Amino acid sequence: MNLPRKTMKIFRTTVTCTNYLESESKSMYFSRKKAAFFNLSLTSKLKYIYTALIFFCISCNLLILYGFFSREEQKTIAGLTSQTIETVSRNVDHSLSTISKTSTYLLGTAEVQNYLQNTNRSAYAIVSKQLRNSLYLSLESMPLVSSIIIMDSSGTYEGAARYELPLAAMEAPESTSWYEKVVNKKGAPILEINGGGCLKFEDGCNYITLIRLINSTEDAHPLGYMFINVSVDSLLSFARDDNSEYSDFCVISEKNTILPFYNDDLNHWLLDKSAYSAAENNTVQIRRDRYLLLNFQDSNFGWSYIAAINYHSFTAQYKAFIVISIVILLISSCFFMLIALSANHFITTPLCRLMNAMEKSEPVNFNHANVTPYHDEIGQLQNAYNDMVDKIQNLLDAKVSEQKMLRKAELNVLQEQIKPHFLYNSLNAISYLVTSQQNDQAYDLILSLSEYYRESLSKGSNIIPLSTEINIVKNYLKLQKMRFPDAFTDEYELQENVLSYKIPRLILQPLVENSIYHGIIPACDSGIIKISAFTDTHNFIIRISDNGVGMTETVLHDIMTTKIETNPESFGLRGTIERMQIFYETQNIYTIKSSPSRGTDITFLIPINKVEKQNERTES
Repeated sequence: MNLPRKTMKIFRTTVTCTNYLESESKSMYFSRKKAAFFNLSLTSKLKYIYTALIFFCISCNLLILYGFFSREEQKTIAGLTSQTIETVSRNVDHSLSTISKTSTYLLGTAEVQNYLQNTNRSAYAIVSKQLRNSLYLSLESMPLVSSIIIMDSSGTYEGAARYELPLAAMEAPESTSWYEKVVNKKGAPILEINGGGCLKFEDGCNYITLIRLINSTEDAHPLGYMFINVSVDSLLSFARDDNSEYSDFCVISEKNTILPFYNDDLNHWLLDKSAYSAAENNTVQIRRDRYLLLNFQDSNFGWSYIAAINYHSFTAQYKAFIVISIVILLISSCFFMLIALSANHFITTPLCRLMNAMEKSEPVNFNHANVTPYHDEIGQLQNAYNDMVDKIQNLLDAKVSEQKMLRKAELNVLQEQIKPHFLYNSLNAISYLVTSQQNDQAYDLILSLSEYYRESLSKGSNIIPLSTEINIVKNYLKLQKMRFPDAFTDEYELQENVLSYKIPRLILQPLVENSIYHGIIPACDSGIIKISAFTDTHNFIIRISDNGVGMTETVLHDIMTTKIETNPESFGLRGTIERMQIFYETQNIYTIKSSPSRGTDITFLIPINKVEKQNERTES
C-alpha cells in the first residue's frame, strides 16, 4: 500500500519524537534515581557498605580456616617426624651397643690374644689364619658390620671383610687424635668416622668405626687395637625408609657429618657451624625454600639427628583449597574495592573537600565551601559551615573596623599632646628672653616660632613626608640656636629616595628636643646632633644620635616603664615610640643605645613592606 508523501513525513516525525521522548524519559529516570541515592542519609549509604563487608568477611573466614588446618597439619607432621628421629636414634644406639657387646667377647678370644702375643715368626701364618677364621665367624654374627681389623702396636694387622679389607696403618695409632681417648677408656669403645685416620676405604662410602684397646687377659697390659667398621648406609638405611615423606634427614657427630641430607642446599647450609648450632627446632630460609628444623641430641654418642621439613609439604595437599580460597579472595577483594571507591565518592570525598575548603580559609577572609549540591548530612554540614563563616566574617570585619578607629584615635591623641608640649617649651624660651631684656632675640624667636608652626601644621595633615618633617626639625633647631648659641651643631645624612616616605607629623622634633635638654645642655660642651635616614635590604632606618651626657640603664628603664601620664618628662621618647608602633602596626621597631658620657643613639627599623603599605593608605 502506497501512502501519500505527506502522510509518510508525518509518520516519520511522530516516530522520531517518540524515540526522543523515550530517551529523555530514561535519562530523567536515571537522573532522579541518582539524585535520590545521593540524597540518602549516611546511615542508608552505609547499609550498602555493610553488605559488601559481609562478603569480605566470608573470604577472610576461608583464609583463617585454611591457616588453621595448615598449622594443624604442620604440628602433626612435626610430631611424627620428631617421633621418627627419636626412634632412629634409639635403633642406632641399640645396634651399636649390640656390636660393642659382641666385640667385648671377641677381645678375649684365644685367637686374638695369641695373634697379638705371638713372638714366634714361624708360627705367624698359623696364628693369622686362626684369627681370620675367628673374625669371619664373628662377621657373620654381626650383619651390619662391614669389616673387623686387629692391629698390634707396631701397625701390623689382620682382618676380615665382607667385600674388601680397608688399607690399614695409614697413620700410626699413637699419632692420631683418638689415641689418648681410647687409652683412657681402658678397653671401652669409642666411635670415629672412617677409622679415625688409621684406615683407608677405597669404596668412597662413609663408615662408623668402633675402636677398642685390646688388653692382655693375663696382666691387662695393652696389646693392640680392634677396629669394627659399620657402613653408615647399612646402619641408617631403615632411618631413610622409616622417615616421613615430608622431611629430609641427616646425622652429625661432634666433628663430622655421618649421614648427609639428600638436598645439597641443606648440606651447604650445614657447613655453617654457627647455623647448625642454632638449629634447635627453628625455621631457616635456604634460597627460595623455607624449612622447619627438628633437632634431637643422642645422649650416648653425642650425635645430632636433624630433620628438615619443607614448608611446601604443608600446603601440597591443600592445593585445591588454596586455589579456591585465592579465587574467593580475589573476587571479594575486587568487590570490596568497588564498594570502597563508591563509599569514597559518596561520603569521604565530599568530607575531604569540605575539610580542604575549611583549611584554605584565611583568618580574616573566610571562604564558602561548595563541595556538594545535595541535601544529605554532608550538604547540611556544608550549609552550617557557610553560615558560620558568614557570622565569623561579619564579626571580624566589625572588629577590624573598631581596631582601626581605635588606633587612629590613639594616634590623634598622641599628636595633639605634642602641640601644647612644644608650644609650652617655646613660650618658656620667649619668656626667658623677654625677662633677660633680650627683646630682639625674643622678637626673632617669635618670628621663627611662627614660621615653625606654619610648616608643622602641614595644612591640617597628621601624616607628612619625611622631607617636611626634616624642615620642621631644622626650624626648631634654628629656634634653639637663638636661645643656646654655640651650644650644638646639627648634621644630616639623608638618602634621597627616603625623603618621600610618609611618617607621622612631629616624630623627630621631640627626640631632638630630648637630645638638647637632656643630653647636650647638661654636658656644658659643644655638642653634635646627627639625623640619618636611609634604607637597607629589608628596612627603612631613621637614626637620631647625640654626644651628650647619655643615660644609665636604670634611667633608661625608668623612662621606658613609667606611664606618660605620671611622668611628662618621658613623653618625648615614649610618645614617639608609641606613635611609631601604632602607625606602622609593629612592636619591635626601635633600639636605644646610651651610656654615660658617650651620648645616646635612637634607631627606628621599619620593615619596607610596612612603609609601602602606609604610603598606599595615605595616597588612597
